Amino acid sequence: MRKIIKTVLSHIKANEALKECDRFFAAYWQNIILVAALIVFLLFTGKFIIDQKDKFPDSDSVAAMSSKAVTRKRAYLTFDDGPSDQTGEILDILKEHNVKATFFVIGRNERYYPMYKRIVEEGHTLAIHSYSHEYSTIYASYDNFVNDVEELRKLLYDVTGVDCRYYRFPGGSSNRVTQVPVNDLIDYLDSAGLTYFDWNALNNDAVIAGQTPDQLVKNILKDALNYDDTIILMHDLDCCHETVESLPSLIEQLEEHGYEILPIDDDTPHIQHRTH
Repeated sequence: MRKIIKTVLSHIKANEALKECDRFFAAYWQNIILVAALIVFLLFTGKFIIDQKDKFPDSDSVAAMSSKAVTRKRAYLTFDDGPSDQTGEILDILKEHNVKATFFVIGRNERYYPMYKRIVEEGHTLAIHSYSHEYSTIYASYDNFVNDVEELRKLLYDVTGVDCRYYRFPGGSSNRVTQVPVNDLIDYLDSAGLTYFDWNALNNDAVIAGQTPDQLVKNILKDALNYDDTIILMHDLDCCHETVESLPSLIEQLEEHGYEILPIDDDTPHIQHRTH
């Protein structure tokens, strides 16, 4: 009996061993198949990436496109020498086009005080040009220059409550009229908390008479379109009504070229003819 039992047990163990072997080889081949499938997948994916790489921009191209996409183009419309009898027309056009501008004004009598106020009330930047606009007087001495600036600054504050912080030299900072070194005048402006602005595009309305509104716009665009940031010089004078007539076309064309039209403020690039 013992012999029979031993024989049966040996057969049972042998069968279990065979089953264990079967399980081992089954798992082994499953792993082989999985590895083979992974290799095929990686080979296919690698080939796809290689085939497609030329269809997508490289990192340098992406960076260039991103830089181009976020480039901000800003245009600043500025009017010198007002207010005048046509300031109201200018303000009406700006309001109609939802555009803000900058007015570098001079000293005027009480008849024009409402225009100073309207410039401020409608969200434009009121800035200092000069009180008298008499070059021979303003630039005759340092004290004359300072007195002229302070006289207009006080007048504008008294009329509008605005302490103006931006200035434009009569004739620009590159003028050749001044008898005082321009750097001395710039030092004074800095000490008085005034930032001066020149321009890099202009319509020549006060230089060449008889130009049509279309010509004035062309004069501006031939320079302005060369810059991402452009400060445009025009004049608010009774003799320059063509400037008023040109405004709607100028605004539309600047916007068509992707410019955001803004008033001068603390974020405006310092476009200045002189380096101090």
